[in-house]
Amino acid sequence: MVNRLTELRRNWRSLFLPGVIVLYVAFLAVYGLLWAVVHRYVWQLDFLSNFTAWYFLPAPILLVVALLFKQKRWAALLLIPMVVFAVKFGPRFLVHETTTRAVSDAPTLTVMTMNVLKLNTNWAAIKAQIQAANPDVISMQEISDAFLTEVWPSLAEMYPYNVYAPSKSENSYTGFLSRYPITQRKVFNLPENFELANLRAEIDVKGQSVVVYTLRLAAPKFQRMTIPSRILGKIFPYEYSVFYRRWQMTAFYPLLAAETLPVLVMGDFNTADSSEDHDIFKSTMGLEDTFSEVGFGMGFTFPAAITINEKQLPFVPLMRLDYVWHNAQWQPLSAWLGGSTGSDHLPVIARLKLVE
Repeated sequence: MVNRLTELRRNWRSLFLPGVIVLYVAFLAVYGLLWAVVHRYVWQLDFLSNFTAWYFLPAPILLVVALLFKQKRWAALLLIPMVVFAVKFGPRFLVHETTTRAVSDAPTLTVMTMNVLKLNTNWAAIKAQIQAANPDVISMQEISDAFLTEVWPSLAEMYPYNVYAPSKSENSYTGFLSRYPITQRKVFNLPENFELANLRAEIDVKGQSVVVYTLRLAAPKFQRMTIPSRILGKIFPYEYSVFYRRWQMTAFYPLLAAETLPVLVMGDFNTADSSEDHDIFKSTMGLEDTFSEVGFGMGFTFPAAITINEKQLPFVPLMRLDYVWHNAQWQPLSAWLGGSTGSDHLPVIARLKLVE
């Protein structure tokens, strides 16, 4: 036994890399197994799911290190997570070819959703991104009073059909701008007593009525446990809660189910595309995530910046929270991310064509 321990002490350097690789692959295996079995009941997994794609990043790094140290057997083990990543996320890095379902003269719409961030005052960056994308309609969230005073009037000259509404709980506004006439408009909350403003606009696109929703869903947050556990509750008495977001989604389902026209749903969903709520929303509503269909890459939009001492500093986006959803009456043509607007979100732009 003593000789064995002595040998381990002498050879710890040669065992360190294999140990790291085994622990890393074991983490992925346990995470995947727990997600498949109990993720609905464990809030920790719900939180971890926001960053699923990033858990595969160490695999190619460790693979290169293992090959440099001639650890081929352990390098082969790392092929497992790399294959899983290729299967799960690889299609996002392929060029998407769409099968034409729309008639040649059907209207095409370029849309843009943008969380402005109510603390943002970089008006030039916002205008530059709108000018570069040249959208037909724009969905905006977290609009400040200063934005309405200094920027909205100039946007209204380019987009004469527009509407905005206050979200009292966040002291900001939700807005919608269009080059096409708005024939119907409605401001509503999800549910009625939850003060985050949402918009429904029916617009006339070259004789075709189209419905566009602008949504702003509540962000998940850590809150105190109602029934903290005896041990862990004393160490960390908080839990990750998506209650209000799911509450809003549930309230939205019957509204969307009643629609018969071509529908677009845009906005800040505060929902990562690797989370359960993303999958539930997609399967329940029968909508398609436009960027996932025809975009390229991961499409992460948040956080594009972080606030330190009231200053916005650039950051690496870790997840996608902003979406353009469409129903079966649209054919997506392309989708891409805009550049920095001074907000902590990046805008999402998409081009879609009406199906016959």
